[in-house]
Amino acid sequence: MEEVSVEQLASQLYQEGVSNFENGNYQQSIALLERARALAVVETTLGGEILIWLANAYDAVGKTEEAIAICRSLKKHPVNSVRKSARYMLGILTAPQLSKLEGVVSEVPILQSPDTYEPKPVARSKSSGDTERKPFREVSLEKPNTNSSNNFLWVAIASSLLLLAIWAAK
Repeated sequence: MEEVSVEQLASQLYQEGVSNFENGNYQQSIALLERARALAVVETTLGGEILIWLANAYDAVGKTEEAIAICRSLKKHPVNSVRKSARYMLGILTAPQLSKLEGVVSEVPILQSPDTYEPKPVARSKSSGDTERKPFREVSLEKPNTNSSNNFLWVAIASSLLLLAIWAAK
């Protein structure tokens, strides 16, 4: 029987974890990547890549705080590509959420197949017996406030300058 080193086992678990992540099996991916993490040396490229994918998997299942903690722990990783990936992910994970617009309605067609598209919505009665799906669904959006200053623009400019300063310092 062939001997498998700890590093080879960590690499195999890592590859299976990535494969499961790419197939949408996030819980299985987390389990495999956690096992790989326990076997790998964190300061290596493999150890860093395992943690990057583990952060992705945590975020995919809604454990964003755990993902952020992992990325923060990798900010001083000895491998440059791991540090860059961690900083990039941290920027995405900590970015402010965009607010939903209320009061604005946009019609989005619901297509079950290419043959069901209707270029113009057909008016239908709203009787209680009408359970047929509408060709369009309503999406509620808020009207933009044109009287206030554009804070998003200033935040985006400040964030860009901060990221450039950090990047230039490395």
